[in-house]
Amino acid sequence: MEKPQRFDSRNTLSWVRSDEAPEALRRWHLDLFTPRGWYTLGSGAALIALAYVLGRHELMALGVGLCALAVASWLIVLRARRTTSLRRALHSPAATVAEPTGITLECADEVRLRETLPDGFGPGPELVGPGSVDYELVFRSRGIHLLGPARQVISDPLGLIRGMVSVGETQPVPVRAQIHPLARFASLGERMLTGDARFSRSTTADYYDVATRDYQQGDSIRQVHWKATARHGKLMVRQENHVATAQALLVLDLTAEHWHTGGADLRVNIPQGQAPELVSSRRFENALSLACSIGQRYAESGYQILFRNVDGSPLVGGDTLQLSEQAARASFEDFHLASAELGPLNGADQHAGKDLIGANLHRELLSLREEPVIMILGELNPDQAAALAALSRTVRHVELYLLAAHPERYTQIHQLMARTGWNIHLLHGNGTLDDARGAQ
Repeated sequence: MEKPQRFDSRNTLSWVRSDEAPEALRRWHLDLFTPRGWYTLGSGAALIALAYVLGRHELMALGVGLCALAVASWLIVLRARRTTSLRRALHSPAATVAEPTGITLECADEVRLRETLPDGFGPGPELVGPGSVDYELVFRSRGIHLLGPARQVISDPLGLIRGMVSVGETQPVPVRAQIHPLARFASLGERMLTGDARFSRSTTADYYDVATRDYQQGDSIRQVHWKATARHGKLMVRQENHVATAQALLVLDLTAEHWHTGGADLRVNIPQGQAPELVSSRRFENALSLACSIGQRYAESGYQILFRNVDGSPLVGGDTLQLSEQAARASFEDFHLASAELGPLNGADQHAGKDLIGANLHRELLSLREEPVIMILGELNPDQAAALAALSRTVRHVELYLLAAHPERYTQIHQLMARTGWNIHLLHGNGTLDDARGAQ
């Protein structure tokens, strides 16, 4: 079987865009006239003018005939192109950045077609109908990209008309954020189990056969292991046999001012089909991709993930908790699909001072004291860091990712957050996520 032709938007310099006719001609399809067609039309007009001056009827008839021939060829060709039946099918409901997306273009008529690829790609594949052609697209940016309409190559036997006209409809293609391997963040897998145990809840181990640890602020008095306390001469608590629960919380900061800091952040425009483009930044694109990568890993381990903004609002619907592998996967897939349309938010969604974490999210965090929590944040000031660190007394299992434009300026904040006992990852947000190095 022949391998489908692959088109990659990264290879934008490997092709040369052909010169197009002026917009006024393309609007009325007058660009379809070949040089011979324009000569014929011009000659006819000149003969009509000459016949009018000389009063020669035979010249008038010849001029009208030449003009009628050119116009008739133009009308017949335009009329013929409306009979084309065209079908385009994506092999998957949505595409993912950097992964090939298979597409099939079919036509049942005897025509010659050229596919119109989204902006950033070169000329598309050609199809001589009836038949079909399979090809692959590799997108390098997320969003809603427009595919089509296809361009039909049309001409007449006299060579007066030749060109391409649009046929079919424009098809939007949702492109989800890229998924990256997370091997360097090994701590993500510490509490992940496989098999049926992934849906178990936390249980308390037997009193006489239990691991113990030092008492920490926030531990319940009911957890104190009195025999171990007497033996060690200090408060000791029972170490719960905490297996992976079926619920996790992922917090992604959507506050625009935390992702756009003057010239430090490269502006990125995210296409949204026919709607206005989203204004994003390289750091936010990395953060969203990181959220999808982590979400996929947790979902594959059986977690039902709740996706939240820092104000507590859901990033995607369908937050009903269902302890099943299918529901866990569906929760992530909904968020991954929504990543094609997510962007930093302005206005009322911004928080100032210590209000990085909204009241709704604060209450939800307190209810998930033993559940895995992943936070992916942009800019963080000392006051916000101090307020966030205070949560460590009750919320224990947190993976904090701070994607900063200037990580070297976060030494003080990093030292403060490191004392929480959380896993802290300070990343250079404007680099590539594959090369990111996190400090724990």
